[in-house]
Amino acid sequence: MPIITPAISRAFVETVKLAPAPPRARRARALGDTPPVELKATDAQTLVVGSGLIIAAENVPAQTREDLVNCTLFAQLAASGTVGDSAKVPEWYDVYFRTLTALGWAQSDTHFEEYAFDSKNAEAHQAISKVLAVLLGPQAAALVVVKTAIEALQSMNENSPWIALFDRQSRTGRSARFQVATAQIDGGGLLQTALVGFDLKATSTLTQVLFFKFSSSATSLKYAAGRATIYEAALAGQRDAIAQRLAAYRAAYVGQVAFPPPPARGARALRASRVPRARSTKPTSVARLLLE
Repeated sequence: MPIITPAISRAFVETVKLAPAPPRARRARALGDTPPVELKATDAQTLVVGSGLIIAAENVPAQTREDLVNCTLFAQLAASGTVGDSAKVPEWYDVYFRTLTALGWAQSDTHFEEYAFDSKNAEAHQAISKVLAVLLGPQAAALVVVKTAIEALQSMNENSPWIALFDRQSRTGRSARFQVATAQIDGGGLLQTALVGFDLKATSTLTQVLFFKFSSSATSLKYAAGRATIYEAALAGQRDAIAQRLAAYRAAYVGQVAFPPPPARGARALRASRVPRARSTKPTSVARLLLE
């Protein structure tokens, strides 16, 4: 990939082919009256962004959350617009990571490796927690938010709009690709971002991706995990252009995961508190240069 200059990045953002925007009618049926997402600046927050989860600790600025949402969604749409075959997961991820680089992200190595199961039966969310714990350290503040977010998702009905959206964007028959990005501010005031891409293949049709119970002997789970740094100065000049290209997508692809209520007194009260559980342009030579 060539050196990313502001001019190259700007041309890439404006011309790269994105996946088709969802029709308004389908978007309305999927999400109903879901209010726009409010990006917070003082509370921990978890967002479903297409086939990805964005998990921000309480001290992450709202602008950083906005960048995480817009950049990862843009990368998903660019990957899907460039790689039309959903079965080509390695090619899809290649475009996904290259797009983030073009937007001003500096990433550590993103090669995939096989996840080693430590039991015969497992669920994808267990792998997420273990991979992030190794990447960030067992005491990382973001891990607490990850655990809470997964519990919130687990308490939702599988027909919940954001569960349905995540599953629809991440899975195809017996395979699924999904991403998790976390952000936290460390003791020295520096932003720490972790980014993990997962590639899951099973011998049976996947249902709920994150909570699908599978046998390690009949399932392959690969992941590429690394730290990522967002160069604010490089991204600042592209924010408006990225937002404009995402205008037709955000309402249909981005939503907040509501945290579960505080533990009630007694198991019966806890059970009662649970509620039941969505304009393409042709790439120019600049886009091809960055994605090939």
